[in-house]
Amino acid sequence: MSPLSRASSNRLDDPQYRTGVARALLFFVLAALLVLVFRLFYLQIIQGGYHKSLSEQNSIRLQVIKAPRGLIYDRHGTIIARNRPSYQIAILPTELRRGEPILEKLLRFRDSTGHALFDSAHVAWSLDRARWRKFQPLVIYEDAPFEVVSLVEEHQSDLPGIVTIVESRRAYPFGAAAGHTLGYMDEVKEDEVTVREGGILPDSVLPYARGDRIGRKGLERQYEAQFRGRDGLRYVKVNAFGKQIEVIDNMPQRDPEAGRNVYTTLDMKLQVLAESLLTDSVRGAVVALDPRTGEVLVMASSPRLDGNVFSLSREKRAREWARLALDPRRPLNNRAVSGGYEPASTFKGIVSLAGFEGGLNPDGHMPRACHGGYRFGNRVWRCWEEKGHGYTNAVTAFMQSCDVYYYQVGLMVGLRRINEIARRFGLGEKTGIDLDDERSGLLMDSAVYVQRFAKKGWRWPRGMILNLSIGQGQIATPVQLANYMAGMANGHAIYRPHFLREVRDPKGHLVRRARSEVLHDLKLSPAEHELIVKSLSEVVNGSHGTGSRARVPGVWVGGKTGSAENPHGDLTHALFIGAAPLDDPRIAVAVVMENVGHGGSNAAPIAGAIMKRFFQNAP
Repeated sequence: MSPLSRASSNRLDDPQYRTGVARALLFFVLAALLVLVFRLFYLQIIQGGYHKSLSEQNSIRLQVIKAPRGLIYDRHGTIIARNRPSYQIAILPTELRRGEPILEKLLRFRDSTGHALFDSAHVAWSLDRARWRKFQPLVIYEDAPFEVVSLVEEHQSDLPGIVTIVESRRAYPFGAAAGHTLGYMDEVKEDEVTVREGGILPDSVLPYARGDRIGRKGLERQYEAQFRGRDGLRYVKVNAFGKQIEVIDNMPQRDPEAGRNVYTTLDMKLQVLAESLLTDSVRGAVVALDPRTGEVLVMASSPRLDGNVFSLSREKRAREWARLALDPRRPLNNRAVSGGYEPASTFKGIVSLAGFEGGLNPDGHMPRACHGGYRFGNRVWRCWEEKGHGYTNAVTAFMQSCDVYYYQVGLMVGLRRINEIARRFGLGEKTGIDLDDERSGLLMDSAVYVQRFAKKGWRWPRGMILNLSIGQGQIATPVQLANYMAGMANGHAIYRPHFLREVRDPKGHLVRRARSEVLHDLKLSPAEHELIVKSLSEVVNGSHGTGSRARVPGVWVGGKTGSAENPHGDLTHALFIGAAPLDDPRIAVAVVMENVGHGGSNAAPIAGAIMKRFFQNAP
């Protein structure tokens, strides 16, 4: 044994040394116990109230109660846009437990075919975002079916931080009918989110939070401020699993206020009929309005657009959007307000009025008879009727749509006077209808022509006036054509087309009633209006009228056909504009169909069917 080992052994055998060590250990243990007791006393007694308050605050959640969106009705009180409940499965980051294998648990849920209900990549991404968006629910299953909701609720105790959120989404009970007019909704973008920090917002603030939906097109966008209500706020107590226990009454809260309801001018019975006649296989548009007020009764655009697809889940919505965006028929376009078409022979009413104001004798005939063509310069300008119409007066030329007659009227009165009349009837400018993406159309003259074709170096051709006199070269939208027809029928004014009839609060109290607005006073003399009415009548009711297929038994219908040249196909665009009854017009209709042929045989029957149904429903 070494000397050091012998010394240590001698000290352990010393009673006094052992007693000292024991006392030191006892003192250390007592000191540790005193520190622990004092700490417990401090936490439980001194700071007990504080920690109790913290615990209660951790179990209190600010809950946003989404306000129901206002409904949309047609003119007869039929609901054409309502709300449906939609369930979202979401992660609430503040309720997540550290180390809890939420992803693994969620991936165990399978559908009847054995596929995972939750997208692993999306859930993982949401969990990662939860680290820096503590107070924002992150949706991991959008628009979940009730079976999935029930399954998650059943396993709620095993899924801390997973909650079910109920929100409302738009539903259109008539499907694609009036889809372009009603529009659709979509989630707000990041720059549209109103940033706010807790508490109840001032009454003047109309906030959007992440995940909210907003009107993107059509009436949904136009009257967003009316449809959107004010969300409610309340504080609720939740348990350790995030399940709501009770509403805390002694804390600030606000009840949700539903949005206002909009009553439109649409007649859904007529709308459904128009869309059944204008099938998706044909591109075009139908517009019907009240010539006395400008109220739009029908607006159909084909191919149709079903706004319900934008209320589906994000994945389905993206798939449908891609399909619509890539469709060469461009179904996202509302052709009724954004489709540009040459008015063709429907423009001859404008040229007739320009002739009357320019001193044209309506009972006389032009210097040259129609023999199927008209020589101007070194070119013969053809009439649609190869055999010709012979000598015609204003009414018979309009009835038979004689091009040669209108070539000569155009040369007689000049383009300036023609365009002045056209602007008076609202052509060449936006109508101001309460929809987005309206096109202004185009009235051609030498300055516009040179500017439009400057890159090609084209010069204004002398014969352009002949083309323009028969409606080839101008651009008009179907809603402009319907409004132009309404003005010719009533003879005194062009009204601004509109869809809004009334706005009412959720209790049915009137908030706002739309008023008709005159766009242009037409200033037609009684003699001029009489000639136009007679001409319109002969087109439909005359023995040689081109619009006879628009007749309605027992109703005095008038109108004008047109067949616009089409550079993209062999068949012309078919047009018809009409109104009835001509002695007291109550409906004006415009029908445009692309690449189908003559207006009299294709567009006129649709207008006639719509007017017939209109007078059956409202004799």
